[in-house]
Amino acid sequence: MQKLFKTFALLLAAISMNAIQAQDTWSLERCIQYAQDNNITVKQAQANVRTAMLSERQAKASRLPNVSASSNVGEQFGRTIDPTTNQFSTVATAFNSINLSAGVNIFSGGLLHHSVKQAGWDLKAATADAAQLENNLGLQIASAYLSILLGEEQLENAQKRIQQAQQQLDVTLKLIEAGTLPMADKYNILAQLAQAEQAEVQARNTVELSYLSLKQFLQLEPDYDLRIERPDVPVPADANPEALALSPVYQTAVNTQPSILAADFRVKSAQEGIAIAKSGYYPTISAFANLSSSYSSQLRDFANPILGPIVLGDPITLNVGGTDVEIRQYEPSSITYPKVKYFDQIDQNFGQGIGASIQVPIYQNGRTRLSVERARLGVLTAQMQQIQTQQTLKNDIQTSIANARAARLTLEAAQKTMEATEIAYQNTTKRHTLGTINTLDLTTARNNRDIAENDLVVAKYDYVFKLKILDFYLGKPLKM
Repeated sequence: MQKLFKTFALLLAAISMNAIQAQDTWSLERCIQYAQDNNITVKQAQANVRTAMLSERQAKASRLPNVSASSNVGEQFGRTIDPTTNQFSTVATAFNSINLSAGVNIFSGGLLHHSVKQAGWDLKAATADAAQLENNLGLQIASAYLSILLGEEQLENAQKRIQQAQQQLDVTLKLIEAGTLPMADKYNILAQLAQAEQAEVQARNTVELSYLSLKQFLQLEPDYDLRIERPDVPVPADANPEALALSPVYQTAVNTQPSILAADFRVKSAQEGIAIAKSGYYPTISAFANLSSSYSSQLRDFANPILGPIVLGDPITLNVGGTDVEIRQYEPSSITYPKVKYFDQIDQNFGQGIGASIQVPIYQNGRTRLSVERARLGVLTAQMQQIQTQQTLKNDIQTSIANARAARLTLEAAQKTMEATEIAYQNTTKRHTLGTINTLDLTTARNNRDIAENDLVVAKYDYVFKLKILDFYLGKPLKM
């Protein structure tokens, strides 16, 4: 019972480990999505898109009025001009001025309109660049993914050859004991077993390097335990590269490849640059308005004096009818003028203004004309880049079609070679078992079969990848 319990526990642990590993396996779609979300190069492209988006928002905001407020506060010493009374004063004076101004562009030769359109095209071009980068990254990940599948299949074949070599060694030892084969054949089999083990080590190393390459694309740590799904990778039976022609594939790619769209957007952006440069020939009209007020600590309220205590003034003698009469009048001992309060001054000094301004370019040292010429050269440069991008796409598509056709022929030849070498190897094995041929002939047949098998695996994955590239240009998603 205890032994049965241990067996059950080990079986449960094995199932759990397999479940954990199954949960951590990555499909091609998951790899591509993860890379597009985490790859540094893609993040930089997305940052460029956000920058272009902010530039477009800024261009649109330039159409709106601008409003600003300012305030100055301080104290003046010595002989200065009172900012409120506009008179000279030698008394220290505290002051405060407040200003609120607004302005709006009415006409600038289409500068704002075309700047907004140019910023919109730049945003679309940056978005297309990011999409193209994601597509290229997806293609690179698909290549690395298929490289891992190829390496793992080659590793399995290498391990299978080790088993076959070990089995052949056992058969050879029995034939040597029976006196059918010489002792030298034993060492030939041992040498072949060592070669198979060496091939297994090389195949394992190739798999590890392929995984490392995939981790780099995914921005994963080198020691991350990454395992990919191993779906069946059959050769598509309906694939026929011979039926594909450059023109229809190119017409499809023109509408799906972001690099072509980005080049088109840049041409339109450069054309807007001509209109922006020409706006320098036209006058600029703007409207403005402002509100202002001020305060001075020396401003007095002369309309409301403050009188001191009433006192009897000095006598004045008047002659009235020949008689001197002494007259005295009551008068204030002092007269002072109060300071005007802060908010009262703000209210009294409140002023408004509204107006319009026009700036007419008369002579600008040829700067506008040169700007227009540079903008036209920018359009020409963008058009040349557009043509270059289209030509590069045509060349890539034509190369991909030719590569797919060649890969198909290579696969067909590899299949025929594999079938022939397998038949030859099986026949040689039977003859060796009967002792009619030596080990060298068997080794030669096995090597030919192993080489053909490896060539077939390489040809299959190469053909599948070439078809994936064609699917990429046809706008189909990359998936297994």
